[in-house]
Amino acid sequence: MTHTNSTPVDLPTSMIGDGGRRQPIGDVGAYLDELPEGARTGLRALGELLVGVTQRPVRAESADLFTARCLRVSDVGHLLNEDRDLDPVPRLTTALALAEWITRFTGVVEIGPGAHSQPPAWTLTAIGARTYRHPQCLRVFFPAGTLIEDTGCVIGIDVQAGPLESPEVSAYVTPDRQDGARLVLDRLAARATELNPYRGKALRASYNGGLNLQVIELASTLTRATVIVDEQVWREIDLGLSAVRNRHELLNAHGLGARRGVLLCGPPGTGKSAVSAVVAAEVVGDFTVIYVEAKAGEHLLSAVVTEAQRLGGPVLLILEDVDLWCRDRYSSAGSGLSELLAAMDIAADARILTLASTNDATTLDKAAIRTGRFDAIVEVGYPTRGEATRILAALITALPGAEDVDTAAVAAALPERTTGSDLREIVRRAVLSADDTGRLSTAALVAEVGSGRYRATTPEGMYL
Repeated sequence: MTHTNSTPVDLPTSMIGDGGRRQPIGDVGAYLDELPEGARTGLRALGELLVGVTQRPVRAESADLFTARCLRVSDVGHLLNEDRDLDPVPRLTTALALAEWITRFTGVVEIGPGAHSQPPAWTLTAIGARTYRHPQCLRVFFPAGTLIEDTGCVIGIDVQAGPLESPEVSAYVTPDRQDGARLVLDRLAARATELNPYRGKALRASYNGGLNLQVIELASTLTRATVIVDEQVWREIDLGLSAVRNRHELLNAHGLGARRGVLLCGPPGTGKSAVSAVVAAEVVGDFTVIYVEAKAGEHLLSAVVTEAQRLGGPVLLILEDVDLWCRDRYSSAGSGLSELLAAMDIAADARILTLASTNDATTLDKAAIRTGRFDAIVEVGYPTRGEATRILAALITALPGAEDVDTAAVAAALPERTTGSDLREIVRRAVLSADDTGRLSTAALVAEVGSGRYRATTPEGMYL
């Protein structure tokens, strides 16, 4: 037999030996090292097959391979994936609900990788004084009889937002069980709402590339007894509180809508922020209180309202100095008018009271402050002489010498358009100027009024 067009093969020296005679292989390692890379790899694989043992590390199972194995299909192409995008708050609450299910079925469930072949990722999130541990990116197999009666399913969650991916939760099932996957995700969402750790707390909504909620502490020193405003202010606010706390079912049953809006307007320093602080401190716990920062209001107020609806109870939204970011449509200042209009029109039946404030209501667009968005516009004006007397009495209570101060006489010395903030500064300056005993006196307070130094004034003209 003759071979033609053959290519010579370089044999290892251990195989050729002296004079080309065949030689036994004494050192297998040295023999393999002399072989070409492709031949060496093939022989190693053949040896592993023959002995049934390999020294190569086991390749990590990918998320898709994990899902296919658990649901007993050859690949995930034979499965159906039902998914839901997760907004900022549901990213946390959905993860908390899933963590609860994993704990409930410990010993039965199997936890697999998250994205690609990455190990399951968990994290900690602090909400107020409590820290929650929850999954961040993983898949978990729930066998038949746990979440779905007669079949298993895999739930995947990824709360890490990326440039090309949004946070989402998914349920993988065989195609004939799509209804079961949808019901599982509905149950998960419902439980997430029940576990919402923000409910009943005081929060600040800020904008940081997206909506961010942070638990805050409320001032506990202000009350209706110490914040002196016209009774009409409290009356309108109480109507709004009653609508979303006690009368929402009646109002909604007759198509009247429970959602309310109250706009406080008046000069700086007259107590608008103090009124909001008093109301917030009164209702927190029963209500969830959300202070919305200007940038969040301008860009994300609709998202805030959406999250407020998910809380499942009465909500107090506080928009301070709304004129900073929402102005008349013909003005170039502020760009949040469309966001405010859209947010105020979401869910008229929602249990939400919006309490906003502005120094100048004339700068706001008429469409923003019509009935149905802001149902009451209430002036918080300069205090009358009688109100100024009461404010002074509240401010000096418990201070040394307060019992001897004639607050009516001090109020009588006040110029027109004196604000509550002015009165607070008058008392502060009198305390700071007092002798070592620190005692207040009528004369000292009247002197501070006469000095006019309690009002910061900007010098006129130019410095040369």
